[in-house]
Amino acid sequence: MGKLFRQIARCTLLVSVMWHVLVPPTLLAQEVEIYTYDILPPYAYRNDAGELTGIYIEITKTAISRMEGYSFKFRVVPWSRAKFAVKQGKAFAILPPYFHAHDWLTDTEPKRPYIWPYSQPLYTQHDVVICHERILSKKRAKWPDDFQGLGFVMFRGDGRAGEQFARQVKEGKIKLTLVNSVKDTARVMLLERTDCTVTSRIPFAWHLVNTIEQASYQQQKYKKNSLKLKEVLFISKNTGHLGYTDIDDEKNFPYKKDFAIKFDIELYKMKQSGELDDIATRFIDTEYVKQLTEHSQGSNIKDSD
Repeated sequence: MGKLFRQIARCTLLVSVMWHVLVPPTLLAQEVEIYTYDILPPYAYRNDAGELTGIYIEITKTAISRMEGYSFKFRVVPWSRAKFAVKQGKAFAILPPYFHAHDWLTDTEPKRPYIWPYSQPLYTQHDVVICHERILSKKRAKWPDDFQGLGFVMFRGDGRAGEQFARQVKEGKIKLTLVNSVKDTARVMLLERTDCTVTSRIPFAWHLVNTIEQASYQQQKYKKNSLKLKEVLFISKNTGHLGYTDIDDEKNFPYKKDFAIKFDIELYKMKQSGELDDIATRFIDTEYVKQLTEHSQGSNIKDSD
């Protein structure tokens, strides 16, 4: 009987050794699923070939590819669905939430953040006021009081302009036109149909360039009008992160702590080497960003996480 057990043990060991020799390392790695969206170029979107790419996507892909023991896949869903999945503990992580530990809380008592931890920042977004140069004859440094009497265009559901702006719109001190996307916002500004917009600097510049390139019959007019668009004020900044569910995580994702530590280490290395900036510059038209910001009259900066 002892001899039989020794033979079985040797066979088991041989099978285990052969498995690790023959099976590719990627099949042995823990796969993680990251919920994200594809509607905010150049941060997360699909290119002409239909491939998911962008600043946040490429930074995350690069970091995880260097983490021993892990593979990954992106699951593209509407942002509201991604938030719900992580809130229910069904999604391991979502990309790229701002820091919301103070207001994305569980429905049940005691209310607590349903995302924790957040990774180190992947990239910083800047929210700015962009206007036609015709309004630059007056110094406009105080937000939003110095912009009363002007017209704005923004996309529906975008609250980055803040509560004071919304209140002045309601009081009729500022006129607001709502459209469906940042792309529509850029087009309205190029057509000179209103005075200003509040937007994230890089996505607006991205859509500005692409709208001009695609509108062949109005290309010269759009190029001329784009030179009249200037960043007037920098009002807030937000950092994008990889955010992990804190609901049933020990049961559903026992590897979360190990993954989060390794991911932050790789992000830190990429930041120190300048690789984060290198990835970002692949997606940014720096000339248009420079053109937009060269006449900025001041700032009303706040950290709006």
